[in-house]
Amino acid sequence: MTFAQFCNLSSNGAIVIAREQSEGQGRGNNQWTSPLGCALFNVYFDIDLQSLLGQRLSLLQLLASVAVLQAIERTPEYKALNVQIKWPNDIFIGNDFTKLGGILATSSISGNCASISIGVNIFNTQPSVCLNDVIDQQKSTLNLSHFTIEEFIGRTVGYFQKWVSQLSQSNISQARIAINNFYQFYESHWMHQNKEVFVDKWQEKVIIVGIDEYGFLKVRKSSDGKIVTLHTDAHSFDVHQSIIREKAI
Repeated sequence: MTFAQFCNLSSNGAIVIAREQSEGQGRGNNQWTSPLGCALFNVYFDIDLQSLLGQRLSLLQLLASVAVLQAIERTPEYKALNVQIKWPNDIFIGNDFTKLGGILATSSISGNCASISIGVNIFNTQPSVCLNDVIDQQKSTLNLSHFTIEEFIGRTVGYFQKWVSQLSQSNISQARIAINNFYQFYESHWMHQNKEVFVDKWQEKVIIVGIDEYGFLKVRKSSDGKIVTLHTDAHSFDVHQSIIREKAI
């Protein structure tokens, strides 16, 4: 079933949950295989395209990243897990910055219907790191309970719906306050603020200074001090090597 066909069948919104994934799609048409133990779900929802959020659809994957982070940090004690956002749409955890999951925002729009796809490893221990393993690593100092897939999905969708509602409300002044609050929250929970990285296409180092109103990366060039933006779909960010590369078209 195509995206448009599904939207026509789910005018009030819907969530599709998978137990396993054999042909998952990531950014740039990357293919992903996800075994049992991962929270894999799509959220289909209506959005007012004339709202502040509707005019900034590129923010959707950033909203979902924040919702995932908030779902994991369900009580203040869980902040010890050190969950951080990697621009634009990945979730990293622990002091060694291990990738836990990612988000894909469907750019296609059918009427007022949009889609967001989220995948996070909850309890599959091989071959990568899962959320509950990281929780176990903290048991010597903190008494943190494990997540179930159902709880994680419910909490994430709840936070995501809250952000979408606030940023797309008809009261423009309140929506602007909400969207500015979101920018501040996002930048306070990512791993890049004031970090120096190398931009391959310019062959120079830049300083990351924030995101713009559409969620694109703002950097200050070392050559002339100018602040420029890097679009999400046109660049890949290797956080371990601190390199931003332009994607091949």
